[in-house]
Amino acid sequence: MSAAARPAGAPARTPRAILFDVGMTLVHPDGSVISQELAARGVPGVTAADAGAALQMACDASHMRLPAGHDAIGRTGLAFAGALGLPPEPTVEALRTCLTERDLYRELDPGAAPVLQALRDLGVVLAVVSNSDGTLLEELDRWSLRGYFDVIVDSTVAGVEKPDPGIFRIAVDRLLLDAADCWYVGDHVVNDVVGGMAAGIGEIVLYDRFDLYRHIPGVHRIPELPNLVTLTEEALATTAR
Repeated sequence: MSAAARPAGAPARTPRAILFDVGMTLVHPDGSVISQELAARGVPGVTAADAGAALQMACDASHMRLPAGHDAIGRTGLAFAGALGLPPEPTVEALRTCLTERDLYRELDPGAAPVLQALRDLGVVLAVVSNSDGTLLEELDRWSLRGYFDVIVDSTVAGVEKPDPGIFRIAVDRLLLDAADCWYVGDHVVNDVVGGMAAGIGEIVLYDRFDLYRHIPGVHRIPELPNLVTLTEEALATTAR
């Protein structure tokens, strides 16, 4: 792991459990789907890589101040259009189709299963805390990931969603742990970093695949999931000394 990817030194707390986000952390959107929908609406030339990075930025930006009168997808679409300099109306339409009618989240992170197994081998308990539409268990089954987790919290089932700290506390309570003894791994500054900190999570690990968040303080930033294993090993080694 590069020194630029996180603050110097091992984390202050050793994790008894690590909680994960799912979308854009363990499973990623296929940028080519967005490119196809944009091209179908007369907006060609957006690469899959650019679409993926812009969607990451847009999901965070959609929590900021944007024009009123739009639902969550509309706000994300406007932020996405702004990130790439695209016309707003067809871009919002394309993204809405991707999120409601297409199989967008269809790329399993190559590090997901090996990292989850490695963490379990280190004796760390694993859980999921994710904003979802009530189908989280089915999605984890689809990717053969469900068996790695002792606790799975779907926001729709729980009746509370990130960044509300209550959803993190549901998982922590089910694990019979203190929030300070847990880490949280996610990609979203508002939902994951702000929400996790508000819940008292001991360490936040920001999965920054596109190197967008060098300016975010107080978190350990990783560019690839396997870096999480290194970070965990360092924390465990420090505690053992």
